Amino acid sequence: MSYDYFLQAHFEEEPQDIPTEAILAIFAPFITKKGEEFIDLEFGEGNSSTIYITTTDVAVSGFSVNRPCDSRQLGECLYRVMLLGNFVFFEPDGKQPIILDPAVEGHLPGDMVEGLGKPAVAGSEEDFLALYFNNR
Repeated sequence: MSYDYFLQAHFEEEPQDIPTEAILAIFAPFITKKGEEFIDLEFGEGNSSTIYITTTDVAVSGFSVNRPCDSRQLGECLYRVMLLGNFVFFEPDGKQPIILDPAVEGHLPGDMVEGLGKPAVAGSEEDFLALYFNNR
């Protein structure tokens, strides 16, 4: 059985394009395999995950993390990705979506906020990691 995390970037309630290469550069030290639609990541023995992202596109507005491992390094990478735009992090049965700046909430589609709930704001990497690791 697998589990997924989702990151989506929005600007004025529309998808926000983020350069794919900037996202891939953050994960580069951990990439073990790269295809057109995914990257496999390894954070040490037993700590692997797959990111579904269209690696051939110039820009993307989101991606999913399949089988997210418990590695702090994965959380740190996700935090750095979120700094690239108006990203929201969420998981299907998580307590709340997570954003890094209160202004990001105004860019999210209204139905997203209604469906997922009011996002928690993580003002620092440590705040993000605390919310990220305690979101279920």
